[in-house]
Amino acid sequence: MSRTGRTYSDPSYGSRKEWSFQRVSMGTRAADTMVLAAGVFTAVSPMLIKRWKIVCDATTNGGTSTWVLKKGTLALGTLSFVTNPTAGTVVAGTCDATYGTCAAGTVIYLYSSLSTADPAGFITAMIEYEEIFDVSDN
Repeated sequence: MSRTGRTYSDPSYGSRKEWSFQRVSMGTRAADTMVLAAGVFTAVSPMLIKRWKIVCDATTNGGTSTWVLKKGTLALGTLSFVTNPTAGTVVAGTCDATYGTCAAGTVIYLYSSLSTADPAGFITAMIEYEEIFDVSDN
């Protein structure tokens, strides 16, 4: 057994996992500000963020809603709903391996920006990731 309780033979290595930020309002936000929207995700083990997505949970009455995923101060990607998303609308993007690679302890933030959307609409943002082999696990 390794010092962390994980081994290379662990079937979870290489499997994709998903984590969701808390549900947050699309509400109006100034175009020149970045607002920490929905808490943070801290990597417990080395990992690679493969994809991320935002899901609208209610039909809105107009406006846009823009979301930025960041690793520290480095932007991993920006996703937007453009005018009148309906309930269940999903917008997804990928992360480059160079930027999406995270060491244990890396903090991932979800920011909102440039939103003129109906504040009644809410989104849930999710990241999809894979753990990365680490020689210290053996």
